[in-house]
Amino acid sequence: MSSVQIGLLMVLGISTFGFITLAVDLLRTRRKQR
Repeated sequence: MSSVQIGLLMVLGISTFGFITLAVDLLRTRRKQR
């Protein structure tokens, strides 16, 4: 694998991880509001 492919994989992993954490936070806030 080239350094470019490794960089893209890292960006994808970080973006997916951040998206999951945001979704969990949104679900928690919705449950608290109810």
